[in-house]
Amino acid sequence: MLRLADREKVITYFKERFGISEEEFKEYLFFESNKGIWMVSSRCPEEEYLKLTALKRFDFLGIRILRKLNNGFKPTTYGLQIIGRNATKNFIELSRDELIKLLKEGYIEKEYPSVEDGYVILRYNRRVLGCGLYRKGILRHQFPKGRTEAMVSSELL
Repeated sequence: MLRLADREKVITYFKERFGISEEEFKEYLFFESNKGIWMVSSRCPEEEYLKLTALKRFDFLGIRILRKLNNGFKPTTYGLQIIGRNATKNFIELSRDELIKLLKEGYIEKEYPSVEDGYVILRYNRRVLGCGLYRKGILRHQFPKGRTEAMVSSELL
């Protein structure tokens, strides 16, 4: 069942991990399920969303921006595409060659000194592609399978 999420907890995660300001979230409300955090527009009053969730027919509302894991959160690709454009830390701007290798092989071995181990925002030509996982000099993309296939087959690269 959906319930209102702890807004401060969600904003604090994005602020501490990616340097995304609180201002980026002013137009959104957050709901929580057992599996994740969902983001919806605040243009619809909170009370209306609460009426919908009370019907118990909804597993989610809006876009999932965080998956819940045993040890914290994992940001979703689609969530990062909406709110990750103004990240000030833990993002990697990929070159064309790096992106191609990442998509085809699934990982890149490279040191990114300004990036902390953990989830990162992957960008190409200053556009957010989605989520990556960086650990001990190895970067792996966390894109949904269909999205990866679409990027590999596109002529945009």
